[in-house]
Amino acid sequence: MKIAIRLVLLAAMAALGFWLWTVLFPGPEKVIRGKMSTLATTATFGSADSNLNRAAKAANLVGYFSEDAQISLDVSGYGTISISGRDEIRERSYGGFAALPALKVEFLDVTVRLGADQQTADVTCTARVYVGNSKDYGVQEMHFQFKRVEKNWLISRVETVKTLS
Repeated sequence: MKIAIRLVLLAAMAALGFWLWTVLFPGPEKVIRGKMSTLATTATFGSADSNLNRAAKAANLVGYFSEDAQISLDVSGYGTISISGRDEIRERSYGGFAALPALKVEFLDVTVRLGADQQTADVTCTARVYVGNSKDYGVQEMHFQFKRVEKNWLISRVETVKTLS
């Protein structure tokens, strides 16, 4: 009986140790999924948010991108929007956060594929975006490229996926 109790306690301690290890040292895929989730939260703001709160969110948004980041988006009604570098991302995000009444961004079906070197990752997802307080939303397939910069995963490229019309 004592041996059975000791084995159960040993198994419980091993399971707790494994769980603690995965919480304290998550794998790159889990870190990138977390980045995508917080990116969506950072890009989301409501009509009741103050200009100061919007400016803070726009400033935080820039921190997700590498210095040489490239963004190429096909936005219905606006055509293709190309943005290069953190400075232009900062300018455009301040302008967008000030001009839009509200914005809600969600990334669905996030798939992460690590590169062979474990320093890059490709992320595909579906972006669902609500503009203003409308119940209508836009849906677009997205492709993100992440690269590891000093133990931090940053976005180096974002583009919309061309689909058949």
